[in-house]
Amino acid sequence: MRIGDQLQKQRKLHDMSQNELADKLNISRQSISKWENGATLPSFSNVLAISDLFGVSLDELIRGDEELMNKFEDDKIRLSKTETIFTVGLSLVFVGLIIIYSNGISVSSVDYWLPAVQLVGFFGFVFNIKWNAFNKSLNKKAVFFGILFLVAFMIPYIMHEVPDILKGMSEGQSYYDNSYK
Repeated sequence: MRIGDQLQKQRKLHDMSQNELADKLNISRQSISKWENGATLPSFSNVLAISDLFGVSLDELIRGDEELMNKFEDDKIRLSKTETIFTVGLSLVFVGLIIIYSNGISVSSVDYWLPAVQLVGFFGFVFNIKWNAFNKSLNKKAVFFGILFLVAFMIPYIMHEVPDILKGMSEGQSYYDNSYK
């Protein structure tokens, strides 16, 4: 039996409207309707919540729904976006280090071009975040550790870059002053 049919059966057995079920699951009534009509499939977390709400086993809810079972199999294989950032990012770090060390590229030359890549990556990331969803996902501990990370990241960066910028500005000013004398 399809999950939509099973959901509709359980909802009616419990004298519950689509609106009432949607309220209990903190989703829209349209989502319930789409699940029952087979237009979309619920996420695994929603299937768990439905199982708990109606007191039926997962086996009873999803047995026979090949499409839903395939969706769960596909969901297990794919990495989340956060996992992708860390997995691909760390892989590229190691590849980059191998390329840098195997080609004898100096640390000073990496220090020269890497800040530009950091800025592009940072601003690209920041401007493409859905901030409303991001803010809702943060708890107090995440805010604390986010602040700790920002401070630990920025202090050495500023300590390293600001003196170089000031030195460059003063050298530029003295070059400018000397060239017009």
